[in-house]
Amino acid sequence: MKKVIIAVLLLAAIGGGVFYFVMNKPHKDVNDEKAISIAAPQLFSEYTANEQMANTKFLNKAIEVNGTVATIDENQDKQKFIVLQTDDALNGVMCSMRSNDFSVKPGDNITVKGFCSGFVGDVKLTDCVLSTPVK
Repeated sequence: MKKVIIAVLLLAAIGGGVFYFVMNKPHKDVNDEKAISIAAPQLFSEYTANEQMANTKFLNKAIEVNGTVATIDENQDKQKFIVLQTDDALNGVMCSMRSNDFSVKPGDNITVKGFCSGFVGDVKLTDCVLSTPVK
């Protein structure tokens, strides 16, 4: 009986240590990540052609996407996002920006770096920052 109690306590301590480590590991910063460079229309095209293959290449990875700003809007949390144009008139590459402090307008050619979070009508990028200054 003593051995069972010791084993349970040991497993609980290991589980607690793993939980603590996972909850306190540093947040990945997109600026520190090596990114895959791609144009917005090409990224969108790869997702519409074969979503599973595109997820293998891009999902949860840092991506640097260049393209033309179609729209700028904000979500329900007042976080701004930029949509980059693609060959699809209704959908594009939606980039949720880390900061609302940027001066971009529709029609600007920009490069945005963020983490790819998949495809739901638009290709979604999160934690985005501008990689190139707007001219």
